[in-house]
Amino acid sequence: MSNMLKKVDHSKRGDILNSAFSQFSQYGFQKTSMADIAQACGISRASLYTYFDNKEDIFRCACVSINEKLLSRMAYWLVHDTADICSMSLAQKTEKALLARYGRLLEIAQSPHGGEIIDERNRLCGALVQESVKQCRALLRKALKAGDKSGEISLASAGLTALGAAEILQMAAAGLKVDADNADVYCKRLSNFVRVFFAGIQPK
Repeated sequence: MSNMLKKVDHSKRGDILNSAFSQFSQYGFQKTSMADIAQACGISRASLYTYFDNKEDIFRCACVSINEKLLSRMAYWLVHDTADICSMSLAQKTEKALLARYGRLLEIAQSPHGGEIIDERNRLCGALVQESVKQCRALLRKALKAGDKSGEISLASAGLTALGAAEILQMAAAGLKVDADNADVYCKRLSNFVRVFFAGIQPK
C-alpha cells in the first residue's frame, strides 16, 4: 500500500518513529522486528501496518525524521533573528549550530547501533544522510556569505569562498567526533576549532 494511502495521524506516526528509533539504536535494524516496534509504542502489529509499509519504510522515515530535526536545530542558530541570537558573533552562532547537529550525532553514534542510522553507506538511508550533509553545508554557506557581506569576516583574506569555508567547517565538525569519549570532549574540540578557524578569516 502506498504511503499516500496510509492512515494519516502525524502525532501517532511521530510516536512510532520515536519508538522505532530507540529500538534500532539499541538492537540494530536486523534484530528489530515490526512486533518489537509495535510493542514499544503500545499498538498492535496490525495497526503498525496502517502507518508504514514495512520495517524498511519505518527505518527510512526514522532517518528522515532525525535528520530534519538536526537541520532544524542548526537553522535555529544560523537563521533565526531573535534578540539573544542577534547579539552573538558569527563564530558563536556557528559553534552553537555545529554542536546542535554533531553533538547529537555523537550521542546517536555512541548508542549500540545508532551508527546505522547516520551511516552514509547504509543502503536504506545513506542517500538521505548525504543530502542532509549538503543541506548542513548550505546553511553554513548562507551564514558565512552574509557575514562576509556585512564585513564581520573576510573570506577573501584566507582565499576561501563561502562554500569552501562551509565544507571545511562541516567536515571538521564531523571529524572531531572521532574518539571523543563524551560530549564534553567534543564540545571542547569544536570550540577550539571554531575559534581558530574564525581567527583566520577576520578582516585585515
